[in-house]
Amino acid sequence: MSTLSTVISAGSASQVNETININSAENLITLADGRVYLKGGVNSTDLTTYPDATAGMAYSGTEFSISQINQPASMTWDGNFFWVLDNGTTDAVHKYNASGVYQNVSWTTGNDPRGIIWDGNHFVVILSDGNVYKYNSSGVYANVTFSVANQTSSGASGIAWDGNSFWITDYNSDNVFKYNSSGVYQNFDFSVSSQDTVPRDITYDGTYLWVLGDITDKAYKYNTSGVYQNDSFSVGSQSTRAEGIVWVSSAFYVASYNNQKVFKYQNQIGIGSQGGTEYGNQNYVRIK
Repeated sequence: MSTLSTVISAGSASQVNETININSAENLITLADGRVYLKGGVNSTDLTTYPDATAGMAYSGTEFSISQINQPASMTWDGNFFWVLDNGTTDAVHKYNASGVYQNVSWTTGNDPRGIIWDGNHFVVILSDGNVYKYNSSGVYANVTFSVANQTSSGASGIAWDGNSFWITDYNSDNVFKYNSSGVYQNFDFSVSSQDTVPRDITYDGTYLWVLGDITDKAYKYNTSGVYQNDSFSVGSQSTRAEGIVWVSSAFYVASYNNQKVFKYQNQIGIGSQGGTEYGNQNYVRIK
């Protein structure tokens, strides 16, 4: 252990006479030229201790390949496995475990699938023509079909389930439409065009809806009344063609069209390197 007697850099979160564990490569950074820096130790429980820290969704550094898929369009999670939808030559759904390892399992859907969700009992797949089909856990058609074509006009692009209702994005009208569990339109929709004019996939985090935008490469947050919450996070550094998004536990997973990978985003705690609010940047104090 070592005790800091002064705050060395402006804006540092370290307190005078604070004791910080530096017996770790994670906390003590030595550069090749001999300079030594100490990290402020900010973590997910330190927003009170470090009031200048900020929290936000950012790339976690975790990703996995979905090279089996030609054109990833959407993805879902059934509680144990990821299922990623291929809008390319196969029109199939492919299975991956929680670590992203392909399970050599797939099954085909109808022509030009755009969105998939697991509703707790079935996989629900929406095609570009607005037809929606349900499949059992083995990918066998469950003889349940409904249409959203009267609302989506061949622009259906994503589907979410909040436990009671389906939410479907449409990239032609830039709207999100609400349906009950039987697929009946609830005469409610909201526009996302002020945030992105080409909405793709949509997911539900237990409280809010998040819509993935193809133009801005960001995910945008809305309440279930359709009000934008002035909150978003960027996926553009990893993918400029993100197509699928799903919320799992405490993180978002985003499927990329242009590099056939899935990237993980989660709440990052940090301090802006220039005194701003850049997410995930740790604060460093030079001690030598």
